Amino acid sequence: MILAWVVVAAGLFILSSSAGRDTSNNLTLNGTGSQEATDLLENRWPEEANGSNPVAIGAPKGKKVTDPQYIQPIQEVVQRFQKDPAVESVESPLAGTPQSDRLISKDQRVAVISITIKASPSALTTAEGNRLVDLTDPANKAGLKVGVGGYIGNAVSNPSVDLSVIVGIVAAIVILLFTFGTLIAMGMPMVTALTGLFAGISGVYLLGQLVDVPTIGPTLATMIALGVGVDYALFMVSRHREQLGRGLDPKEAAARATATAGGAVVFAGSTVILALLCLAVVKVPILSAMGYSAAVAVLFAMLSALTLMPALLSLAGKAIDRFRLPFISVKKQEQPAGSDSWGRWTAWVIKHRVPALILSLIVLGLLSYPAHQLYLGQQDNGSFPKDTQARIAYDLLDQGFGPGANATFLIAVAIDKKSNPLEVQQDLETLNSDLARASGVTSVSPPSVSPSQTAATMSLTPTTGPASKATSNLVTNLRNDTIDPATKDTPLQAFVGGTTASYVDLASLIADRLLLTIGVVVLLGFILITLAFRALGIALISALMNLVTVAAAFGVTTAVFEVGRGISLIGLGETVPVVSYVPLMMFAVLFGLSMDYNVFLMSVVREKWLQTKDPTKAVVDGLAATGRIVSAAAIIMTTVFLAFVLNGNPIVKQFGVGTAVAIVIYASLVRCVLLPATMSFFGKGCWYMPHWLDRILPRISIEGDQYFEQADSKK
Repeated sequence: MILAWVVVAAGLFILSSSAGRDTSNNLTLNGTGSQEATDLLENRWPEEANGSNPVAIGAPKGKKVTDPQYIQPIQEVVQRFQKDPAVESVESPLAGTPQSDRLISKDQRVAVISITIKASPSALTTAEGNRLVDLTDPANKAGLKVGVGGYIGNAVSNPSVDLSVIVGIVAAIVILLFTFGTLIAMGMPMVTALTGLFAGISGVYLLGQLVDVPTIGPTLATMIALGVGVDYALFMVSRHREQLGRGLDPKEAAARATATAGGAVVFAGSTVILALLCLAVVKVPILSAMGYSAAVAVLFAMLSALTLMPALLSLAGKAIDRFRLPFISVKKQEQPAGSDSWGRWTAWVIKHRVPALILSLIVLGLLSYPAHQLYLGQQDNGSFPKDTQARIAYDLLDQGFGPGANATFLIAVAIDKKSNPLEVQQDLETLNSDLARASGVTSVSPPSVSPSQTAATMSLTPTTGPASKATSNLVTNLRNDTIDPATKDTPLQAFVGGTTASYVDLASLIADRLLLTIGVVVLLGFILITLAFRALGIALISALMNLVTVAAAFGVTTAVFEVGRGISLIGLGETVPVVSYVPLMMFAVLFGLSMDYNVFLMSVVREKWLQTKDPTKAVVDGLAATGRIVSAAAIIMTTVFLAFVLNGNPIVKQFGVGTAVAIVIYASLVRCVLLPATMSFFGKGCWYMPHWLDRILPRISIEGDQYFEQADSKK
């Protein structure tokens, strides 16, 4: 099996490398105004469908881009773009026309070369983007500051995840050493987790040959897969050593660990995967692809724990306890799980369940409260690392032309083929004037008409940046209050498109379908828990625990990124909106992960309940038995997620903070206080199951301990 995994991982790597490891931010949003603008231009004026990309050029302090020493380098860059076969058209700021004069700032310190390329945002590869950026070298060598923006800049500005992965791995190693006490026991979870991660990310890039995997997809998949991979392997090793402590042969112990803890891994991992796949309910390609990517990575992490780990455990045999840490007792590690301190704590909480319940709900309410301020916005390149192309272009455009220069709208106009050209020209000028007079608009470019006379475009610059609520409101106002009246009874039909408008439409779509998706995921979790534990009360309590955890995580995320509490601690200088798809993606991930810990805890609680029929003792013994291992798993997951806060992409930071906070809240306040207090409050009612429902539901066993107990009793 070890050799098989080497072959599989190497094969997937070779296949993904040969196929290409490119990503694509596909913003296809059927039924929205921005998509109608794109479709219109693709059908009637394909060369303009993708919009333009600004190449921003800034002069050194005290200089102007129009100074004689800079004219020739800028013209050379323009000529390079004009000669490049990947470029459709180029607008030079030095052409000496009224249109080109608009491409130079009033203080003449910033100029823009506007280029339109043949590749769409979904077809542009990182390698091709870097090649286009290299065409600006003459301006850089002349001492000018150059940043390529638009979707070219975004394609080449994805910060590396290497540092985050290294920090996460080191943290996991340290925690595993303290958890298991030996180098060998620590090493096996890391080997399986990293093998699964390596194969999983290769699988994600192969998935990119079938769907448009977004740029952030592999990063999020890495973060999730590394965390769950270590955790799943941790549970397997813990159960194996427990079996060794009972005197079993290493191979028999490995087999039983796979049959018991492995069953819980399958159930927990499948729950995470299903929650991620439920993102397809939103029917937004970019969000569905994120879910598919993370699901593929989790699948390989799960398979690695289930197949590679047993092989390593059998191979290691009794050597699993070699290279011990001198200050940790290995014998204690191999004893059947249980902790007097965890038991005493749980008993104390149950004894004071009413104040514990009230206080925990108050704390969770306070943490959740900022969520009412949550604004679903879009990515602002002003938060990217300062050395990235997207950030350099953003800062230069903001400096020279104001914040709205980074949020331009593409106004696409359909022209009736049977219309009078003179009438069309007059109507276009009227529309242009009305757009320019609209509140919140800085300027509108003169209309450009396609050679076929069936389409026209205008570029509109708002007064505010892409992340501003005012910009989002402007999109709606232009559509309803300006364009509709201006085009009524004319041969024109106009749409607001472009990247900024697309992200506004994306936020609107997600907001409309957010509750539906949450409902589907919660219902799925309820059904799975009911099947696993055959108790409606447990299923309901589990769903509620997960919901309050996610609500608190949303509140903290909003407080940090949109209110600004402690934002400097995560490497950001100012507040940024929570990107529209982050809460939904985070909900799917967090619901699945919190279900993981819930399954590992509740499987033991149910076992104790079946043995004693004492609901209070079952909760106390269950938390005592799982306290140490679940805490170690939660600490590992938290440190891995926090390591990704080091990433320069603000979206990755939002995922890192939100998921880490959720794990901390669930593993501490919810698991240790709210859950035992709630279960003790309802007592035997937690385990209620109607007889008619119990008869018709299929029976599944998560861990299968009963089988081994019966087999051992017959010996």
